[in-house]
Amino acid sequence: MLISGKVRTVLQVDLTFVVVFILVWILVVVLGRVFFKPYLDIREKRRKILEENEKTYKQAMREYESHLEQIETSLKEARLEAQLLREKVITEALQEKTRLVSEIQTEVKGQVAAARDELNLQTEKLKTELGQKVEELARQLEEKILH
Repeated sequence: MLISGKVRTVLQVDLTFVVVFILVWILVVVLGRVFFKPYLDIREKRRKILEENEKTYKQAMREYESHLEQIETSLKEARLEAQLLREKVITEALQEKTRLVSEIQTEVKGQVAAARDELNLQTEKLKTELGQKVEELARQLEEKILH
């Protein structure tokens, strides 16, 4: 009896253990489906959304940096073009100034030469007239003195 009593006690403990084990597994399965699975699904969805947002953010930053580089390149080109245009305008203005000064100098030299020629002609004319008047005055004086 003792041997068989021990066997029964061991079997009862073993059966209780199996029943508790099965109940725990049922509890784990039920909790897993009712509580843990929805919770883990939500966490997974959140993780995917965060990953997607991070990818979108990184892509947006790459596009932003690309656009920024394009804008900076365009600005550099525009500044360079403006500088070249400014230098061209300044060069053209200096050339025009030089040309105008040269034209004015040529014109002034021509006017000075014409004025000098005019003065020479007038001087010669006045000398001739003065010479004629002197001769006439000399004749008149001579006539007055002789008469």
